[in-house]
Amino acid sequence: MARKSFVRKEGIKAARLVVIAAEGRETENIYFEAMKSSLHASRVHVEVLHRDSDNSSPEEVFRQIQAFVKEYDIDDDDQLWVVVDRDKWTAKMLSDVATKCAQNKYFNFCVSNPCFELWLILHLEDVMAYSPEDKNLLKDNKKVNNNDTWTTKRLRDLMNGKFHKSNYDAESLLSNIDDAISRAEILDVNPNDRWPQGIGTRVYRVAKSILGR
Repeated sequence: MARKSFVRKEGIKAARLVVIAAEGRETENIYFEAMKSSLHASRVHVEVLHRDSDNSSPEEVFRQIQAFVKEYDIDDDDQLWVVVDRDKWTAKMLSDVATKCAQNKYFNFCVSNPCFELWLILHLEDVMAYSPEDKNLLKDNKKVNNNDTWTTKRLRDLMNGKFHKSNYDAESLLSNIDDAISRAEILDVNPNDRWPQGIGTRVYRVAKSILGR
């Protein structure tokens, strides 16, 4: 079956298409939808893919991107992002998807270690200033109560109790996106690695693409 041409923002065919498929069904999508709504370069069209399935494995996220490519034509400047967490997946699971992404020039593999919430935290504080003890707590990201991991609770504290994975004010974070990008770039001490081996997040690369940088 022939693929369709994707209708880009305001009918501008030359607009870069940035397609995002994320592991989380809520937290990540809330953030990227906020960027799509209010913070992107004029010639960038952002498309956030929403998943019905509870399966959030890296392979499943990759399949979302594959399905999009099978349906729509992709232009030379377009970028398709597989956005996943490091925390609960094995190195082999990540490696398999990283290899598949590397085989297609449009595909990009974006991992946060330990999780996407680190990217949100970087809008509000510099984790490089943490004590060694807090850095270990961040990296391990264990549950601290029945509902929260360490990163979730930290975000809730930083946002005056108003952070929930399925409901938070992403717009309020975007004013600090330059700080988040700068902090994430500093954390990315080995940018040629397929994903951050220590604390780090490659979401800054997605953000820069959306911002046209």
